[in-house]
Amino acid sequence: MADNPLSFHEIKDLDMRIAANGEWFYRGSRIERKNLVRLFSTILRREDDGRYFLQTPVERGEVLVEKAPFMAVLMDVAGEGEAQQLTFETNVGERFVAGPDHTLSFSLDLDSGEPLPMLDLERGLTARLNRAVFYQLVDLAVPRGEVGPLEIWSGGVAFSLAALQPANRP
Repeated sequence: MADNPLSFHEIKDLDMRIAANGEWFYRGSRIERKNLVRLFSTILRREDDGRYFLQTPVERGEVLVEKAPFMAVLMDVAGEGEAQQLTFETNVGERFVAGPDHTLSFSLDLDSGEPLPMLDLERGLTARLNRAVFYQLVDLAVPRGEVGPLEIWSGGVAFSLAALQPANRP
């Protein structure tokens, strides 16, 4: 019986890495062609175990991702308050509106202790907000109530920055 041409072959070691700053590398060399990175980005998937793969119908290769596979490099703001809508553009030119389908999360990077702002995309993928976009976002933060934690509104959803604020100590 012949092999099914659409079944996966063994997982290949691509020697491919996505650096913390969103740059893609193949065999230690930076991939300079943006169109090639954009093409690869369309077949990138994240598994439930946290590993990343470039996946076609017949091949699958693992990719090492340092922080997040993409960077949010631009942010557009429309409206204000609870009606505010934030649209983020990634380093591969895709645009996403933060809201119920593309949530924002904030934590502290365990290595550096710096804020680690993330935007959920599709296929289990995320984009880390670059520093300029994060600062632009923080400028839009408003307190919840009179003394509550800061939050950002987009797409009818409030995203809390509480994870970035120091814990109250007795």
